[in-house]
Amino acid sequence: MEPKFWLDRWKNSDIGFHREDANINLRRFWPQLNLPSKSSVFVPLCGMSQDMSWLAQNGHKVIGVELSDIAIKRFFKGQNLSPQLRQQDGFQVWSAGPFELWAGDMFKLPSQLINNCPAVYDRASLVALPSAMQNDYAKLLITHLPAQAQILLISLSYDQKEMDGPPFSTPTQRVEDLFQPSFGIEVLDQTMTLEENDNLKKRGLTSLYETCYLLKK
Repeated sequence: MEPKFWLDRWKNSDIGFHREDANINLRRFWPQLNLPSKSSVFVPLCGMSQDMSWLAQNGHKVIGVELSDIAIKRFFKGQNLSPQLRQQDGFQVWSAGPFELWAGDMFKLPSQLINNCPAVYDRASLVALPSAMQNDYAKLLITHLPAQAQILLISLSYDQKEMDGPPFSTPTQRVEDLFQPSFGIEVLDQTMTLEENDNLKKRGLTSLYETCYLLKK
């Protein structure tokens, strides 16, 4: 999982993971976080996700991080926004309206950026990472998120004998191993979603479950 893998995916528009609409679990369960208006939300490996638009429309400032500046440029173009660009801490930072998107390696983000985020939305970050990097990712959030922080996490699980990731199968036991005891974990919903993921079906999957969690630090 070298950075070049994802940079090439965006360069070649090989982005079957992208969705044109906001995730249904985000729309259903985000209100349970009960965040104050204008709270910052950290969106790791954000791509050009329309989930960020939904969060902004619901009163939040969105702080995203993404390896590919192609994805970031496409996002702002889709929002009809002309972002300002600055260099900070080794990142290109693109900002406009309620969005501040950092182009670079998530694991090199300045810690104060995450320290100030009371919430994280993760639809495609944890499952994009192989096991060793999942450990590093969980450690990053455990170490740097503030007390009482919450994570709305959406993961996928399937028989890994049927397909090599990404996305990587991340069942409930794995989520618990990564985040407990630092976070309390509540399963909000689990749904069979193979029919909505034709690209993964073509790769050999015969079943696919999407699970939505609420994690509280």
